[in-house]
Amino acid sequence: MSHNLMVETHGDPLGAIRHILKTIWRNAKLEVVLTPTNGSTEVKHAPYLLNSPDELDSFNPFRPLMTSNTARFIPDLLGSRGKARKVGAVLRPCELRALKGMEKNYQVNTEGLLTISFDCLGTYPIEDYAWRTERKGSAEQLTLEAIQFAKQGGIVPYRFRSACQVCHSPASEEAHVNIGVIGLPIRQHILLRLKEKGLEDLLTSSGLGIKLADESIVDQHNAIVAKIKERNQRVSERIRQGMADVFPMSFEQLVEAFIECGDCQKCMQVCPICAVHIPIRSASGNYLLEEIVRWAEACAGCGMCDQVCPSHRPLSAFFSYVRDQIDYDESITSTALSKPQRLH
Repeated sequence: MSHNLMVETHGDPLGAIRHILKTIWRNAKLEVVLTPTNGSTEVKHAPYLLNSPDELDSFNPFRPLMTSNTARFIPDLLGSRGKARKVGAVLRPCELRALKGMEKNYQVNTEGLLTISFDCLGTYPIEDYAWRTERKGSAEQLTLEAIQFAKQGGIVPYRFRSACQVCHSPASEEAHVNIGVIGLPIRQHILLRLKEKGLEDLLTSSGLGIKLADESIVDQHNAIVAKIKERNQRVSERIRQGMADVFPMSFEQLVEAFIECGDCQKCMQVCPICAVHIPIRSASGNYLLEEIVRWAEACAGCGMCDQVCPSHRPLSAFFSYVRDQIDYDESITSTALSKPQRLH
């Protein structure tokens, strides 16, 4: 059961969030914190590994750009740090879903990891982001444009990456600490949703105005999130209808789509799931059916695969379609999957 708190921002939501993260870092005695790209103008294809809370001064969680999935780097980071040391990770909702998929489907051990997530207001394609940053003058200004529309759920979504337009949920929900901004007047307050009540000790001595959240605030946040989910689902359905001729209609066709890719594997090189398990091929060189289905079921919908595919295949849409059409169960065997099954 989550524990909902409300934090006063005093007209500076970014400053308040940075202060919250610094407080959590110190109280949790974290060694390092892994974050998505910070507020610089650099387009960086790997997350930042911060070694001091002071480095959070330029961290920008709402920067509307995503060039890598942070979850992909977590297993190696935890393995290199050892169980006795504590690591923090600030993740977008899709990055957190990827981490959960890695835990569920591939038994990735996240002991010692403190997860912090935040509502995502959407991200632009890389080329569009560069143009908009130049036009606005800085990444910070582009972010401010985005967050001023947080109460409405974000700014015009059709400008975003295709993966953001069909995102399963833009809300942070399953991290240890979840920062909510969607549907809220964030120049006044933001929402903190803690996975467990005891986690409120992480906010001790923050100096911020923190109190239990009014139910109306939580309801307001949930209502706008629900509207975004409905909108994204409609967009997803339109995409599928418009691309019906290229969508796989069976599990076998999904595997065939990857057979046609040959040895490319660029999508697998950026996929967080493939960072812990690359789909296995048979002796003939074809991907095993159960491996592709398992991969699709664990997909977080981050869209990194779409960004690197040289054939411009809507891979995340393929996987989303599969997830929506099958009731995945761990008891499913390769024998069952080897039989022709159509996606409804």
